[in-house]
Amino acid sequence: MIHLEVKLPDTPGSLIGLIEPISNNSGNILQILHYHDKMVNNMIPVSIMFELSKELIEVSINNIKKELSEKNIQIESITLGAEKRHLIVILTGHVFDTDVLDTIKRLATKDIKVSELQAKFTEIEDVSNVKFKIEFPESMTESDLLDELNTICQEKNLFLIRT
Repeated sequence: MIHLEVKLPDTPGSLIGLIEPISNNSGNILQILHYHDKMVNNMIPVSIMFELSKELIEVSINNIKKELSEKNIQIESITLGAEKRHLIVILTGHVFDTDVLDTIKRLATKDIKVSELQAKFTEIEDVSNVKFKIEFPESMTESDLLDELNTICQEKNLFLIRT
């Protein structure tokens, strides 16, 4: 997984100039995000995630950098790294009363990130159902993640539902 961040002018066709070098070098684009709310001097930050085959990654990255430079597209950052995987779970019980922030912090110490949290607030004495989208690194198995979650759930008397 490659994460590329650039700033593009807010003009028609500028995004094509970013995509072409990636496509020309066998990149598989997974996600493009425009941050229009962060535009400065008519320049929009753009984040693009893509994959390259492992055999060609070094050559392809160099070619992409060269082609972007030729198009006067300045690279803010480029990160090559392992993709974090995700799992969606629901915790049922007194999730907030047992300190949901503590749960999130404990997961973070294991390089596990809660990227989304959805909850419908109820009365304080009622049971909550809280949906978590959890990202975890490739170095961790799904079973390891579930073990960590189960440990927390047992301590806090919560019920874990894996979707």
